[in-house]
Amino acid sequence: MTRGRLLGALLLVAVATSVGARVGAAGPLRLRADALTQTQAPVGLLVLGGDVGQPGERFSAEAMIWLGAGDDEVMGDALIIALIARRADGRAEARLGRLITSTGALRPLHLDGLAGRARLPHRIDVDAFAGVPVAPRLGAAAWDWAAGARLGRRLGDWGGVGVAALERRSAGRLEARELGLDGSAALGRLDVSGRAAFDLSDPALADLQLALARRWRAVRAEVRAERRLPSHLLPATSLFTVLGDVASERVGAAVRWRAAPRLDLLADVGARRVAGPIDDDGATEADGVARATLRLDDAGAGAVVGELRRTGAVSGGWTGARLAARLPHGRWRASVEAELVRPDEDRGRGTLWPWAMAALGWAGAGWDGALAIEGGATPSERSRVEVLALLGRRWTP
Repeated sequence: MTRGRLLGALLLVAVATSVGARVGAAGPLRLRADALTQTQAPVGLLVLGGDVGQPGERFSAEAMIWLGAGDDEVMGDALIIALIARRADGRAEARLGRLITSTGALRPLHLDGLAGRARLPHRIDVDAFAGVPVAPRLGAAAWDWAAGARLGRRLGDWGGVGVAALERRSAGRLEARELGLDGSAALGRLDVSGRAAFDLSDPALADLQLALARRWRAVRAEVRAERRLPSHLLPATSLFTVLGDVASERVGAAVRWRAAPRLDLLADVGARRVAGPIDDDGATEADGVARATLRLDDAGAGAVVGELRRTGAVSGGWTGARLAARLPHGRWRASVEAELVRPDEDRGRGTLWPWAMAALGWAGAGWDGALAIEGGATPSERSRVEVLALLGRRWTP
């Protein structure tokens, strides 16, 4: 007999409070649907999910609905609400509804439409999507649409290549036309990967990422080059990414060393050039990261992370420190994270910008719960505090 399984998660309490003077408008959500403890935004979400059939087969559904919260004049809206059908062997999947698509080297899109993928004979992969770009408060105009596809070929167990294309129109007029190429290969101890997106409507290289890595037992060294335009930036997930993830060009090198069975050390240095309103003269400045990760168990479920970061090309230049820990214990899990940034120019908002988050979660027999609090200061807000609570229920009819 086919078993049914329905999963539900309801966000019961969502409060976003800003304390002090607010200096800029924040977006309604920096989307991270995968973890409560990494959701940083004015919150107010209803999160639902379920599936029918044996695990991995037949149909499932997911939804994340923005209910509106805080003092921003932001109306409720659905962020993700989709029906998913998939084969049990994973060779095909289709999604219908409100989606976030990211295919190959193409820019990410938020669509009302259909997306699908299939693995065909001869190691060929096909991804395709089409729909209407999401506009706030049902603001889409007639003849707004976007469509794209990627054709890929797996090269044995060691690599693959793909080509993708995208077209987006607003009121029937061309808004974006993009061509993307991606590829990767593992050649013994050498890993090579690259992706590039070309904006054909306003000819430019919109996104470029090239990486070459070499492994020697406990050491992995990598050199990278990248170029990113604003259309290819992903949502921010912490103060560091709010400050550091901007349209720029960067070349750099990184070394990761497994100094002990549970201790990883990372050093990353490079040169970054930021053009446009942030840095009109297009000056090139150095940046770097030093990070230590201590895993508290073999699986890495628990860990302590310390990080130092310096950049001279973004937001006027700044130096930051970060400390984070995640601590599972039986049915409970706790996580804390803190960041402190010292800007080269305070811009009237203080000489130190702190940010911190603490979360506690619990998983029982059919129930899940979590509570998180996040607060801090950014270049656009002097202070802000957000509290998030989640209660979820799982049952088998």
